[in-house]
Amino acid sequence: MNLLKVENIKAGYGGKTIIDDINFSTQPGELTALLGLNGTGKTTLLKVISGLLKPMDGKCFVKEEDIYKLKEKERAKHISYMPQRNSIIYNTKVIEIVLMGITPYLGVFDTPSKAHRELAYEILKIVGMESFSQKNFLHLSEGQKQLIIISRSLIQNAEIMLFDEPDSALDFTNKHMVLSKIKEVVSRDNKCGIITLHDPNYALSYCDNIIILNEGRIFTQFRKQEVDRAFLYKTFTHIYGKIEVLKHKEKFVIVR
Repeated sequence: MNLLKVENIKAGYGGKTIIDDINFSTQPGELTALLGLNGTGKTTLLKVISGLLKPMDGKCFVKEEDIYKLKEKERAKHISYMPQRNSIIYNTKVIEIVLMGITPYLGVFDTPSKAHRELAYEILKIVGMESFSQKNFLHLSEGQKQLIIISRSLIQNAEIMLFDEPDSALDFTNKHMVLSKIKEVVSRDNKCGIITLHDPNYALSYCDNIIILNEGRIFTQFRKQEVDRAFLYKTFTHIYGKIEVLKHKEKFVIVR
C-alpha cells in the first residue's frame, strides 16, 4: 500500500508556477531523496506535501486520505516537516524543544503530561541525546541541534517525515551522523521519509528511491537498487554536467 501518493501537483508563488505535473508514490519504510539544482522546486514540493503551501492543482494522499481536507492539527498527526533552518532563537531546554512535537495531540489549554515527558526522554535515547535533555538548545552544535529537531519530529509520530536539506549546515562527520539516523528511524519505524539533498552521493548512500527535479518537473525517478552505472552516468550528466560514476564497495559514487 502506498503511504504517500502525490498526484498532478502544480504549485508556486504569486501566480508563478514553480513545480508542475508532479506524480509519485512512496512505500512504508523507505527514504526518498529529492535532487536537483537550486530553483528546481525541491523545497516548494515539500511545502506542498506538508500542507504549508496550497497547490494550484493536484492532490496529496496519506493512506488514501486527501491531506488538504484535514485541519492543520489533524494533518500534523500524519506529516512532520523539518525545514532547512530551525527558527529557535531563545534559550530553552532540549526536552522542551522535543515536547513541541506533541502539540497536535493537545487541546487548546493542555500542556504536556508526565507521560509525554517520559516519552520525550525515551526518544532522545533513540537518537543518542538523552544526556542533553536539560541542556540549553542554543548551546548545542549544529549536528546536535539537528538530532533534537529530528526527535521533535519523532514524538509527533507522523507517518510521513519531510526533511529539507537537514545536512546543509553540518560538517562531514555530522552529515553522516544525521543522515544515518534519519535512515535508521524511517526503516525501523516503517515510516515514509522524503529528504531534499544537494549531493547525489548522499542520496545514493542513504536513500532507497531518488527523484530528480529539473525545471520544476520530474526528470526521472528510480529505485537505487534497480539501476546500473550507465543509467546513473546518463542521468547525472544531464543534470550536473560532466561527471564520472565509480563503484566502491558495491556502491556507486559520483565524481566531478
